[in-house]
Amino acid sequence: MTNPSVLLTETPSEQIEQAIASFQRRFTEAHLYLAYHAALPIALTPHLTYCLWANFPMDIEKQDLKVPWIAVADLLLSPLCQEVGHELYEMNADLRNYLLEQMIHHPSFGQKRVEELAHFLLSYVQRELNNSKSSTQTLAQAQRWTALAYVYPEAVAHDLANKLNELNLSEKTEWLRLTSLTEAIATPLRQVNFDSLLAYLQGMRQLARGNHIEAESTLKSLPAYNNQIVVAGVTLPVPEFQNSNWQINPIASRAISLKSFKFETAKLIRQPRFMRMGSRWIIERHEQQGTLFDERLDGQVNLEMVRIPQGNCWMGTANKEGDYRERPQHPVIVESFFLSRFPVTQAQWLAIAKTTKVRIELNSDPSDFKGDRLPVEHITWFEAIEFCERLQLQTGKPYRLPSEAEWEYACRAGTETPFYFGETISPQLANYDGSKRYRSGPKGRSSKQTTEVGSYIAANAFGLDEMHGNVWEWCADHWYDDYTNVPANGSIRITNNRASPRVIRGGSWINEPGICRSAYRNGIPPDNKVLTIGFRVAVSLHKVNFK
Repeated sequence: MTNPSVLLTETPSEQIEQAIASFQRRFTEAHLYLAYHAALPIALTPHLTYCLWANFPMDIEKQDLKVPWIAVADLLLSPLCQEVGHELYEMNADLRNYLLEQMIHHPSFGQKRVEELAHFLLSYVQRELNNSKSSTQTLAQAQRWTALAYVYPEAVAHDLANKLNELNLSEKTEWLRLTSLTEAIATPLRQVNFDSLLAYLQGMRQLARGNHIEAESTLKSLPAYNNQIVVAGVTLPVPEFQNSNWQINPIASRAISLKSFKFETAKLIRQPRFMRMGSRWIIERHEQQGTLFDERLDGQVNLEMVRIPQGNCWMGTANKEGDYRERPQHPVIVESFFLSRFPVTQAQWLAIAKTTKVRIELNSDPSDFKGDRLPVEHITWFEAIEFCERLQLQTGKPYRLPSEAEWEYACRAGTETPFYFGETISPQLANYDGSKRYRSGPKGRSSKQTTEVGSYIAANAFGLDEMHGNVWEWCADHWYDDYTNVPANGSIRITNNRASPRVIRGGSWINEPGICRSAYRNGIPPDNKVLTIGFRVAVSLHKVNFK
């Protein structure tokens, strides 16, 4: 793939170094410290620059930087800044990146200060994002993306890709504007492997400027499949030169055939013994019918995607169950979607791991316990996302991880009990530490490893198996300590921090039964590899083509 280095000069020119040296000689080293901080925003106003001066008077060791207030005016009126509008100033993109690199490597600041600046800027522009003046709103969005790129670049790439997906080839000014904006954040995007987005924009800029030969060369170098690439969960069409014209062809996904399938549900019933001498737990089974489609992955390897109907449920628990992490209990409304019938298996993982890379490499055999029908484990959140994006690239369907609300809604399948089996759980119905009871429920042995998917024949009312135990399952959401201010529409909750823990649900083969409840939730860092964590995939119903 062509390295999109045109978007960013990797080595600062002598002119930049000389300009900075001249600025420091004319003023003070403290002035240079302010310039470091002012380099993160894509544009500066006197008020913003003053706020940077006022909010960051010390370094990360709490040592006074001794920056005089006059440094605000000195910086804005110096050759480092150019006036581009009324009380609006900009630094050259190469100069900004050079100053930020200097800050990152400075012992008094480092990456920690860059992240502090980014969070400050995100708060600063929040009000202006809803400003009625379109120019103010556009600048605020650019400032937001610039800040977010240094703390959560995936979110920026997703927003940019969505914006690009809305553009026509004829909107040359907007292509050039977005390309210019991306110059300011190329470094953090490249650091997390979004080279394909940078190359895509480079090709589109060449196309907008009429450099068709260069554009064709750049766009052909992309890691595309069926003339499309996937960027942060968004499918982008790669323009093609046809009949003496450049065209963007519609993104086509494989049409699907829905079919009915039969499954068996299980419910635990407490039955009195003869003469009421105690009681015992029996399993009541019923055959039901659901709807799914098969996604062909490779040869005989299919992915069964079950239709989850639209509905609502009470998410979380009341005071009698769980803890503060599961409260406040609240209603959620979930739109219809599809969810894989089982956790992703090792055979399914292998089928996708050998396809076209989107951002990161995938180990084709990461699991500790081996078996084609065993769930894949030792998977990081980022690897689960890569799997979804590769699957999206291969099929044209927007595969993703489920939101936490979607996961719990799908798990409960209309129940309000701790498990979809009822008030308790049994080792005959799920894979967990069966040597422990839940309340007065039955107990047995623990398998001490994962088990083949579908081996318990004990689905919930939607037709999903093994939502309790076997492997934990990644959700798309970032971790929050509780459900305060949770959205009611089942959407994903994220933070402005790439390293924030991600939600896992369902418990695993090693956990005691209480941890496998429908409402139980936990969060771990997204780059953790754990032999108890796998995932299942989702796709939105309204974005799928039906036969």
